[in-house]
Amino acid sequence: MKLHWLTLAMGLALAVPVWAQEQAQAPDATVESGEKVQVSGVKNPALRPYRVMARGLDAFDKHHALAPQAGLRFELWNADGSIPQANGLGLRLAGDNTDLALPVDAEATFVLPRSQEALDDDADLVLNRKKEQTGWRPRVRSPGVPADARRLGDMRLECEVSWAVMKDQVSFVLRAAMSAVGGMCHSPMTALSYRAPRRLASATLVSGERSRPLRLGADGHSYIVPLRDKEWDNESLIVYRFADAAAQASTPDA
Repeated sequence: MKLHWLTLAMGLALAVPVWAQEQAQAPDATVESGEKVQVSGVKNPALRPYRVMARGLDAFDKHHALAPQAGLRFELWNADGSIPQANGLGLRLAGDNTDLALPVDAEATFVLPRSQEALDDDADLVLNRKKEQTGWRPRVRSPGVPADARRLGDMRLECEVSWAVMKDQVSFVLRAAMSAVGGMCHSPMTALSYRAPRRLASATLVSGERSRPLRLGADGHSYIVPLRDKEWDNESLIVYRFADAAAQASTPDA
């Protein structure tokens, strides 16, 4: 694909990350016998190799200074970008010698543990949903950030985790171009698109007395964030103004 710049929907807020989209297009996962993996009666379940997902843990540790007070969780999402009902979701690290259940909380998020056993076993992260139905994305949240805002440093760290996981799925040419500038999160060729939890009236980047409106996508949920712009520090906030709240505020009292 020859473009002057590349728009990527990252796994931040409620965006559908590119690396997870490509997961749904990957060949069917197989075990050594050549049979399709099955979990609780689900054929071809959603999964990623643990060794690939573990690169996200490494990236989080390497770039943790972007959000030093935050931890890392991964968030499950439906194909339409919404959050699935956690009830009934089953997630495991599974291999020839590995079988570890991973708890999924009420917000459909989970912690991916460090496991040398899972690495040695070439285990997979397996969900009891078909892989075209569900994916996952990193979730980094620093304490004290308002519910209607995102901290820029958190989003930068999520981007680093996403790139660490997805980079082997893009073309060699694109990967080389991104690597030359320090990765996707630092590339001038890349416009990073995020999805807010509800339809937006506006999204504004704010730092102290400065503010900058962000361009919204045609869907009304997504917006472009200038992660590589060093004029905006990690404490800068993207402040949401949701469309439903804006409409309510503009409605005259009865």
